[in-house]
Amino acid sequence: MRTREALLADVNAELPDYDWADGARRYLDAFFQRYSREQVEGFTATKPLAAITPEDPAGSLAEIVSYLNHFSNTIHLLQLPRGAKVLDVACGGGWVSHWLTRLGYQTVGVDISAEFVALARKRLADDPYLDLSPETLDGMFVTVDLEREPLPEALAGGFDAAVLESCLHHFVDPIAALESIRRGLKPDGVVLIIESENRRGAIKDEYMRVMVETQTLERPYPREQFLEILAHAGFPAVEFLGPINGFFAQSGQGGYDLSQALARITAEANICLCATNEAALLRLVPSRARPPAPAAAPNQRLEMATRLRGLVPAWTRPLLRPLGRWFLARR
Repeated sequence: MRTREALLADVNAELPDYDWADGARRYLDAFFQRYSREQVEGFTATKPLAAITPEDPAGSLAEIVSYLNHFSNTIHLLQLPRGAKVLDVACGGGWVSHWLTRLGYQTVGVDISAEFVALARKRLADDPYLDLSPETLDGMFVTVDLEREPLPEALAGGFDAAVLESCLHHFVDPIAALESIRRGLKPDGVVLIIESENRRGAIKDEYMRVMVETQTLERPYPREQFLEILAHAGFPAVEFLGPINGFFAQSGQGGYDLSQALARITAEANICLCATNEAALLRLVPSRARPPAPAAAPNQRLEMATRLRGLVPAWTRPLLRPLGRWFLARR
């Protein structure tokens, strides 16, 4: 494995020379320049169920569906009991913390932007069904730069899980950020990381344009880099996950290989559950303890029938089918 310094140099090799931490703090400024404060606050308060944008309806709808799927998959996977403590990393306007709190979990959202933290507190304060005091809300959202400072001591070692919803790619030093998160976990705590792209090749042009315009990081990780980052941060136990969501027409399911589709989906993104020890993962992914399934023995009769089929003229095949069925059925 490469040294930490060599890995980070590779991770950030293609980036323009900006102060990315300052850009992350000023992230909302770019939106306030394009929209009114009322529009931005309205979007933040209703994300991910904000109205579909007229500028890009298809992209907006796809993003909404993705967030909803990720959240439901997170709840289903983690199977946390009511009252469990969850760290919402780079919480932004606080929608993940809001929904987790609605379910009965104890949440703490952290973000580098004090303005986002203020919007997150306002979002939960405006929910009449939570009835949270100002003192409670102050403790639920914390402004912290995870790359440069540890979590507050009061948050160390207390979390059952941490959730990183589409945010790890925003860190210049993801190793330092993950180390801070690790210090916040209980010994059997787990981290769910949702990154929508397993990058192959250079950073896409559209991501580079966004980075130049907003001076915030939009660079996915290749799988090899991603695994090295996790190892350096103290997460040797890693399980990659593949989401399959939706309603599927019965008429279109014939001949569909679900295992191949799942392998492709898992390879396209970097969505994973990780922990500091194997036992923590085994609680949620018991399949890690099973030996790999043995390869199916070849069906020699079927192979022979297939070869014979290729040797006979097409017009004779309907006549020979009863004989072929009898041959395959023999014991």
